[in-house]
Amino acid sequence: MQPQLQNWDNCCKYHVNCDWYGVWTKYSRDGQVIDSFQCIRSFHLNQEENQINHQNHYIYADGKKETKTFGPYKKPDMRALFLDNSFSWGSAIVVEESRFGFETGFRYEDKRLSTVVIYNKGGNFQEITVISEVLSGISQESNLISQQQFSGIWEGKAKTINSNWIVSSPIETTYERLENSTDSYLKLYFPEGVCVNCPDRVEAEQEFSAAVHWLINPNLLQSGIRNYDASGFTDFTFAELTHY
Repeated sequence: MQPQLQNWDNCCKYHVNCDWYGVWTKYSRDGQVIDSFQCIRSFHLNQEENQINHQNHYIYADGKKETKTFGPYKKPDMRALFLDNSFSWGSAIVVEESRFGFETGFRYEDKRLSTVVIYNKGGNFQEITVISEVLSGISQESNLISQQQFSGIWEGKAKTINSNWIVSSPIETTYERLENSTDSYLKLYFPEGVCVNCPDRVEAEQEFSAAVHWLINPNLLQSGIRNYDASGFTDFTFAELTHY
């Protein structure tokens, strides 16, 4: 039970009792904006601190507003893995004729950044939604990060959490030239300071990884990688790296 409780505690420490004001931008595979709208994601503990209540308050471009309620999430059950200030959740396996997707996100100071990657029922990459959030009001400004700023050598420490919430000891890690990662994978860059490396197509019983990198500033990078083997999701690795 202890690892699962730690997962709950990480969620509460970094993401709960907060209202996250965000801009959600949906992109096609060729980087074109499909849709953009505002949303406030609200996560709050109940008085007994054993339940998280979650609501999303959407504000669309045409002025329409709506609220959706999720959960509640009861201690210590969570659908996501929370590793330090990062998180990830999504499809555990690839199922034929079913959509596949995941969300991976990070927090840094009063900001959060997450991405939702969706594959269609045929297993082909369909779209990605980039969610840029702050704690104090909605800002439409983006980081306007260029692809070249991801290049170079990045060094830092990484941890891994598996589906049983077991967290590894931190290890030293180095990433070199993210834009030159595996040629068979899509390499997508977005103005919010996001780079996504993921398969163009996913298939059942095949091994693959899906990485999201957030360039917080020219010298600080956070990275989250979901790993799958033939049986499905295995673990999630979070790293924070500095540019050299």
